[in-house]
Amino acid sequence: VKAQNQLSQVDIRHHQRTMAIRWLAVLLATQAASGFVAPIAPRTSVVRDMGMMDGFKKAFENESYETKQSPGLSGNKQSVDITICGKKTKAIPGQRMKDLVRASRAPIKFNCENGECGTCECLVNGRKVRVCMAKVPNKGPVEIKLK
Repeated sequence: VKAQNQLSQVDIRHHQRTMAIRWLAVLLATQAASGFVAPIAPRTSVVRDMGMMDGFKKAFENESYETKQSPGLSGNKQSVDITICGKKTKAIPGQRMKDLVRASRAPIKFNCENGECGTCECLVNGRKVRVCMAKVPNKGPVEIKLK
């Protein structure tokens, strides 16, 4: 009895779906017969209308490509050679040393990051310096070693 009950529920759902499809087909047929057709606007592309290269030209008309600037360094700042625990890199004067140490993945630890604890104390050109507070000097080369 249970199997017949489930079968009849499946038949009912199938019948409902087919009736809905038939209803839609009749509705569309009557609209088409009555002359009503939904208006479909033609699609236009802005790029196609003005041309692809014209769009690029307008997008970059404020750019000038004649003068090439040195990327990264502004003004007359020169880079400084730095050796951090044997790894060579370059830096800009005034750059924070802790950023350079982290970028080079050197084994120098930082705890307080404001110069109080002394965990980051290293030898910078032979002097004890707390790296978390220090900046790259104007003239190099600079050598940072663990103390």
